[in-house]
Parts: sequence; structure tokens; C-alpha cells
Amino acid sequence: MKHTGRHTGAFLLLFLTEGDNYGGKLLQKCEEELPINPIDSAILYRTLKKLEEEGAVESYLDISNHDKPIRMYKITTVGKRKLEDFQIDIEEKIKNLSFFLEKYKEWKAQNND
Repeated sequence: MKHTGRHTGAFLLLFLTEGDNYGGKLLQKCEEELPINPIDSAILYRTLKKLEEEGAVESYLDISNHDKPIRMYKITTVGKRKLEDFQIDIEEKIKNLSFFLEKYKEWKAQNND
């Protein structure tokens, strides 16, 4: 089953609460920290652009320690509120998914197919 990365924004905002970061490092964090990573570079940059359009993140060029400027992203106040909305949404989804798993287990136990 293909994963769509529908909560990519939630994960990116969560990682940005740890401090400003750039796309490549955010992608690396997704690969290293998410138990199941549905996020590739196209999804990541598309999501960062959308978050910036919504005012949830701001970007700036960092020229301090690099040969060339790197676009950095930081979470905004709007992004912190959006992160709270993601938290509520995810908790509701967990309730429905837990319901599904319980019903499925009951059915499976009754129908040793």
C-alpha cells in the first residue's frame, strides 16, 4: 500500500520546533526518525512551499557557514497553532484506526480464514 505523506506538514512543523533547518536536513530527519517514512524530496519541498504560503513557516537565506547560501525554514506563530490543529486531527484519526483494528481482530478471531 502506497503511503501519501498526508501528514508531512505536521512532521516538518514538529521538527522545526527544534530549531531552524534546511530542506535536506529535514528530509534526513524524516528518513532517520519516522518509523515509516512516506516523505521524499518532492513531497517535502512542495509541503514547505505550501506551509510558507499559509504563513506557518518563513524562509531566509543563510550564508554564514556555507560555500553558497542555504534556504532555511523556521516555524512561525501561525505554524505553532497549525501544529496544535494537527495534534487534534491525529488524535481523532488514532481513535478511528484503533476502532478499526479492534473490529478487524474480532472478525479475524471469529472467521479463522
